[in-house]
Amino acid sequence: MIRKRYPAWVLAGSVLLTGCNSDDSSDDAAANTPAQRCESLKHQALDETQLTSSTLETTGDNGVQACHVAGKINERTSPVDGQTYAIGFELWLPVDWNGRFYYQGGGGTDGAIQSVDPAMLAEGWAVVVSDSGHSNDTNVSELAGTNEFGLDPQARLDYGYNGPAQATLKAKALTESFYDDAIDYSYFQGCSEGGREGLMFSQRYPTYFDGIVAGNPGMDLPKAAVAEAWDSQAFAEAATQTTEFGNPDLASAFSDDDLSTIGDAILDACDADDGLVDGMVFDPQACDFDPSTLGPGGTGDLTAAQVTALQKVFGGARNALDEPLYAGWFWDPGVAAQGWRVWKTGPLSPDLPGNSGLNVTLGGGSLPFVFTTPPNSMTNGTAITTGSQVEDANPLDQPGMSGYGGAFVQWILGFNMDTDAPKIYATDDTYTEAAMTFMGTSSTDYAGFRDHGSKLLVYTGQADPVFSSKYHLQWYNNLVSANGGLAATQSFARIFVVPGMNHCGGGPSTSQFDSLNALQQWVEKDQAPERITATAPEGTPWPGRTRPLCAYPEQAHYTGSGDIEDASNFECRTP
Repeated sequence: MIRKRYPAWVLAGSVLLTGCNSDDSSDDAAANTPAQRCESLKHQALDETQLTSSTLETTGDNGVQACHVAGKINERTSPVDGQTYAIGFELWLPVDWNGRFYYQGGGGTDGAIQSVDPAMLAEGWAVVVSDSGHSNDTNVSELAGTNEFGLDPQARLDYGYNGPAQATLKAKALTESFYDDAIDYSYFQGCSEGGREGLMFSQRYPTYFDGIVAGNPGMDLPKAAVAEAWDSQAFAEAATQTTEFGNPDLASAFSDDDLSTIGDAILDACDADDGLVDGMVFDPQACDFDPSTLGPGGTGDLTAAQVTALQKVFGGARNALDEPLYAGWFWDPGVAAQGWRVWKTGPLSPDLPGNSGLNVTLGGGSLPFVFTTPPNSMTNGTAITTGSQVEDANPLDQPGMSGYGGAFVQWILGFNMDTDAPKIYATDDTYTEAAMTFMGTSSTDYAGFRDHGSKLLVYTGQADPVFSSKYHLQWYNNLVSANGGLAATQSFARIFVVPGMNHCGGGPSTSQFDSLNALQQWVEKDQAPERITATAPEGTPWPGRTRPLCAYPEQAHYTGSGDIEDASNFECRTP
């Protein structure tokens, strides 16, 4: 429900209109209409900022009126590639404001201004979105495609942290100017890259937001990108077909039936570990599934090459010294879902040519151009292929097909875990901040965040194929150790694991839940979320099923009576 908090200038206009009937008063009131105030924002002076438009618009089916502001910050010409860069942002300011500010996080490698949910405006939220300092429409090249921004040192930093930070500062100033009032509460919410941005804010800019939701966060994204290369190499060794571009067809490593067999075997081995056989694994730490039981020495459902690939992938990326480069993965039946496959092996779509999994298209472009220093370094090669450099991001020469047609596959398959992986920590005279510096988000220093009274709510899909929930929990355990124990840490940061869920949704899971409302109750009413009720959507084996998502380390356990489809018959307790 919107709290009808009209700005001081609207109230002043009302007083003038009711207090007297002079023409001057009417003129003053007219000058204070939402449309006039919106138009005046375009002339507001903000450092290194150009506001390109500011208009009052009617949005959504509810006819919500909102001031729509568009701008760009620090427009400049790159000294490296000669392209024009800027931090683009858009801000929506509903006339009926609820006093809250909301940053809608980005996704992928950003580069686009996302659409704003009209429901947020109908509820009275002031909402900002940003492209994080580069445009997928203009900052492109034949060599790098939409990863071109990785060639510009400042664009790298804008993507990592500076772009969202600058957009927040400018948007807050414009919000308070439009309403002539202070913001009551500031929130951030995002998933994937947006989740990483949420963690970034909580660590680098701990006073910017009162509450942050970080979903399936791309924590330490360069390390996750290295793991994507590791996984792709493992699947390549199990591939049974070759693409038309001469590369191993990663999708041929496992059929849909193979993945279903694996998912069923995980359930057979681990479903009962949480005390209830219900098609879900709530205690993955206790799951000791062995894929070799499906191999030639077991049921024979998988080949020896497939078993080896699973062992490598789920064991996590490592170098020749057996040092972990990223975390492994939980055994979860969500591996059988399409949301797992489209990342790990593809195909994203059967109509796309060659390898189209997101690990070798989206991840395949970010690792060489954004996370490696210097960008597009010659790889040192592996047992699969010799070293190479990316030569063409769009060999199909078709609009919107950057990354397809095997554009990055040879580079990824030749990425050496001993000599190439350290490049995510490298710097040089041009690129003075390493990728793990400008993208790193695993700090445990939360003193500023905690002392500001801010709250962090993290959720992670147990079957996320790109950002490991194991890695998220390792970080949270470190956070607990560095901040005085579990109780002290839970006073400002909590993490919730979603069994079966893939990346930001999907999978055999109860993936529908309101994390923002839970955060609001925590921030504004000091009601910390012990559990969040989640619902299984259509397309799952049990649509409508509800389960409690429990604040880690607690897990959902059946009480022993009542309908197992109903969350009210489950309690949260430590295993």
